[in-house]
Amino acid sequence: MYFSAVARRTASLFILFSLVNANGRDQQPTRPGDPSVVGDISNFGNTRYTAALTIGGKTVNVILDTGSTDLWMNPGGGVGAFESTGVKKKISYGQGDSFVNGTIGLAEMTIAGHTIPKQAFLNVTEISAGMDSCGRGICGLVGLGFDNPNVGFERALSDAGLDGPKIGKSVLTSIFDANPSKGRFFALSLSRIGDTEDSADASLSIQEYEERYANVQWMARRYVHPPTETNWRVLFDGVTVNGQAIPWTANSKETPSKQLVVLVDSGTTNFLVRPEVRERIYSAVPGAVLAKNSSLQNTYWSADKDVWVIPCDTAVSMSAVFGGQPYPVHPLDMTTVRTQKGPDGVTYTYCVGSVTNGGTIATGTTDAVFGDSFMRNVYTSFNFGDNTTSPYIQFLSQTNEWEGTQDFAHVRKNQLGNSPHEVSPAELVKIFDGVEVAPVTANKDSECTTAANSNKVQAVAGNLASESSDAGFSTSKYLPIILGLLVANLAVVLGLAVLALFTQVRKGTAHRGRYVTTNTNDDAFRVSFAEDKPYSDR
Repeated sequence: MYFSAVARRTASLFILFSLVNANGRDQQPTRPGDPSVVGDISNFGNTRYTAALTIGGKTVNVILDTGSTDLWMNPGGGVGAFESTGVKKKISYGQGDSFVNGTIGLAEMTIAGHTIPKQAFLNVTEISAGMDSCGRGICGLVGLGFDNPNVGFERALSDAGLDGPKIGKSVLTSIFDANPSKGRFFALSLSRIGDTEDSADASLSIQEYEERYANVQWMARRYVHPPTETNWRVLFDGVTVNGQAIPWTANSKETPSKQLVVLVDSGTTNFLVRPEVRERIYSAVPGAVLAKNSSLQNTYWSADKDVWVIPCDTAVSMSAVFGGQPYPVHPLDMTTVRTQKGPDGVTYTYCVGSVTNGGTIATGTTDAVFGDSFMRNVYTSFNFGDNTTSPYIQFLSQTNEWEGTQDFAHVRKNQLGNSPHEVSPAELVKIFDGVEVAPVTANKDSECTTAANSNKVQAVAGNLASESSDAGFSTSKYLPIILGLLVANLAVVLGLAVLALFTQVRKGTAHRGRYVTTNTNDDAFRVSFAEDKPYSDR
């Protein structure tokens, strides 16, 4: 979710809030948080991440949004005991048809192990239909962004004659001011439903790091751009697909040469870019097909109805590059499995790309938005800086490209084995849209890289990548490399197993076990969203 914190600047906004099931069944969190672990996060189908927040003695699940400082709740039966300021406040989204309305209250609040004696929040008394997800377990939102005295609670309280800067602080500022010696930062790790790696853990830590991720504090600092920026926007180099750099120029002439600007946002589910960048990314994937203005459906929000259909057994290898450092993205975060009934009455399984058209969001000074699909691959520290240091982000990579490909093969094999019929992307588009389109073929520059990636999948899943094997890949040529990688990974796994005995305990509480592979059905979770329009409160 992207909210500009500068009063005179309006920012395009898309709302990915309410979890709406396409088949009409209400859904509960597919990865609930562990209440015994401080700062544990719940994962709603890889689309929403929530934290347990206790206010006035009542505990509710609220969305974590690094793009705002809002705090509002609408739990069934109301919140617990609180003091009302009598100041009314409305937060509108889209063109105003999506909103929350209520009164600013003050109450004791606890989040991630921190207790605030009197925290300002919006006690929602009216909410638009598309925003109300409390029946599905999400009863509010907490912002983890930058304070601004000219907007939000501070402005509303000041206009009413109250001390807005004092009593209208955001949650993070309240915590930072109560503990000034501990640093002004928080850190997030996000889980991935269905994988079997350690990425399955998720947490929110404020003024501290998870012990096993503490090395993030020594990683390169990615300062906000420009230095006066009040959103988590930083510079990056671009992305590579199958080892090849994707051509990409910045929207703004003010952006430094050969750099781009990305907003890192936990309130966004996927990757949002300009459409031509999306096309370049998936045009590097053999067998992929672009369905223009299609009756097929994207899993995530997109400003258009164009859909990239990817062979479900193809692991898309993409890395985001910051300061010359590549951060691999797990192949499970690059495509999602869907099911849909065709015009012939047959239900088909197909896979679509997670990189979508960001519309006006990706055409201003921001070149891209990297949401949860990226953040699942890094442990991220957000530091607000101080009087001498600008705010900055630090990433600790959590995805190993080879292990991710192995994991993808196992997970996707199980998904497809329990899903309806799958046909080739080109055949699927012909069935649904009645048009013939040619699939992407490997070019000379990417042929070896793509084939090697395909062979990785074959090595662990056998028949998963049979289509890609026709591209002329020579197994004998790469067999020594593959065997070497397997031996090296075995050694790493054994070493990590020993290390895990010493790192499993976080502040006296044992970590949860790994997840088993689970099926992902497109109909399990759908998201409703408002049009990408300016956020009216900014």
